[in-house]
Amino acid sequence: MFRYERACDEMEAMLDGRLPLSIQRAVFLAEWAYLDGEPDYDGYCRTIDSAAVFLRQFIAANGLERYKTGRNLALTEYFFHPYSGNGYKPFTYDFGEAANDKDFARQFVTPLMRTHKGQCRSLPMYYRILAEAIGADACIAYAPAHVFIRYRNDDGLYPEEWVNVELTTHQITPEYWYREYFEIGDRQVETRIYLHPLTATETVAAQLVDLALGYRNKYGCYDAFTLRCADKSRVYYPQNPKAEIICGNSLDALRQMWLAEGRKRTDDKVRRLEAELQATAARLDSLGWRPMSRELFEKLERGNEEGRRRNATTHATENEDHR
Repeated sequence: MFRYERACDEMEAMLDGRLPLSIQRAVFLAEWAYLDGEPDYDGYCRTIDSAAVFLRQFIAANGLERYKTGRNLALTEYFFHPYSGNGYKPFTYDFGEAANDKDFARQFVTPLMRTHKGQCRSLPMYYRILAEAIGADACIAYAPAHVFIRYRNDDGLYPEEWVNVELTTHQITPEYWYREYFEIGDRQVETRIYLHPLTATETVAAQLVDLALGYRNKYGCYDAFTLRCADKSRVYYPQNPKAEIICGNSLDALRQMWLAEGRKRTDDKVRRLEAELQATAARLDSLGWRPMSRELFEKLERGNEEGRRRNATTHATENEDHR
C-alpha cells in the first residue's frame, strides 16, 4: 500500500507544480506500484534514453528537421518499421493468449519496452513518452475502450487538421473512422471526452486514474484511496469520465462501509456522501457519457477476434517460410 501512497503523492506534486511534470515518471509510478516495485527505474530510463538518441540521429540523417512534424514522422517510422534503433523489431499489437482481460499488467508500458508487443494503451503511451523525450508535439486521445495518438498536421502532409496515429494497426487513420467505428456522437466530442488531444498535465492526471484502477484490480475494492486519486485527477482533467465513475464507485463504497459499522440509519455523513454521489452522476451525465452498448462491445470483440486470426495466419506463413 505504501507504494500506492508514494506514487499518488508524487503525481499530485507534479500536478500542483511542486515537482517537474513528467509523463515518463508518472507512467512508471503507476506500474511500479502495481508490480510491487519490480520495474527498475534506471533501466526504464536507459531504454527511453537509448531510443531518444536513435530518434534524434534518425531525424538528422533523414533531414526531417525541415518538417515541423519531423519528430513525429521519425516516431511513427520507429514504431512501424524495423530499424537498428528498435532491434529491427517494430512495435505490434499483442494478440497472444497472454493478452487477456484477466491480466491487468498487459496494458503496461514496461513489458512493451522489452517485447515490442503491447495493447492499445501501452503502444500510444510509449509513443507519448518518447515524444516527451525528444520534444515532439504529440497527444494522447481517447475513444471508447481505446487510446491513440494525435498531432497537429502543421506540414499539411495529410488532409485533416489532426494526424491520428493508430499504433495497433500501423496506420494513419481519418477522424471519421473513429467517429463511425466507435459510435462517437457530436456531444461527446464537444465535451472533450473522446477525440480530445490531451495536454501533458491532462495526461499525468489520467495516470492518477490508472493508478486508482490498478489499486482496485490489485486489492479488489474502492475506498478512500481510489477517491483521492480520482478526485485529484478531475481537478486537472475534468472531462475524463473514468475519474467520475471511480469517484462514484468510491463514494458508494464509503457509504456502504459507514452503514455497515452498526449505523443502519441515515445520518449527516451518509447524507453528505449521497449528495456527492448525486453531484458525480450529474457531472457524468453532463459530459454526455453513456455505458458502452452491447452492440459496440460485440463489434469490438469481433474486431479483436479477426485480428487474432490474421495474426495466427501471419505467424503460420512466417514459420512455413523458415522451414
